[in-house]
Amino acid sequence: MEAKHQNNKHLGIMIFVGFLLIVIGVISYVIINYNNDQAEVKKRMHVVREYYEEFKTDVESFNKIRDNIYSEVLSDTYYQTLKDNDANYKDLYQTYNDSLGKIDKDYDEVKDKCINVLHPDADVNNKCEAIVAGYEEVVNTYISDVNSYNALIDSYNEWLNDNNSSSDTKLEKIKLDRDYLDINGDREYNGRKDTETEISDENNTGAEPSE
Repeated sequence: MEAKHQNNKHLGIMIFVGFLLIVIGVISYVIINYNNDQAEVKKRMHVVREYYEEFKTDVESFNKIRDNIYSEVLSDTYYQTLKDNDANYKDLYQTYNDSLGKIDKDYDEVKDKCINVLHPDADVNNKCEAIVAGYEEVVNTYISDVNSYNALIDSYNEWLNDNNSSSDTKLEKIKLDRDYLDINGDREYNGRKDTETEISDENNTGAEPSE
């Protein structure tokens, strides 16, 4: 009887130790996963903070180029100046496009960390919101500005047809491979402008563009 009692006691101890090891294993697993999750969260927030600064810098450069676009191309434009400066204008728009490409890369680095993601730090959430809203605006602004320039090209080419000008080559429009963005689905396209830019033949006094 005593031997059986000892065996039962040993069995009970083994079961208890086994159960204790299982509990310790589960707790360790939870703690390790929690620490890994916390480390991943910190890493995501660090990336957002880092690219937020790059995003701001690149948007500032984008806006400076846009100011040049408006002052040199889209304000007080005439048929003759459009023709004479076609290559320069397209170079300026290419720089504009390259600037947007940098912003694309900034956004691509954080979109999976910002869209439908809630961070424990309110400041990071605010940075995410600013990046997403800012990206939608710059893309839609770029598209609007290209459309405005292409509208000038259409007007110029139509003007050539109306004046039966066979000596001048029609100007090429800028190719656009983007669509307006509505990232949050609110049906408001931040930065989109559908206004047409006017063009005049005042500098030509009604004559055809010169060679």
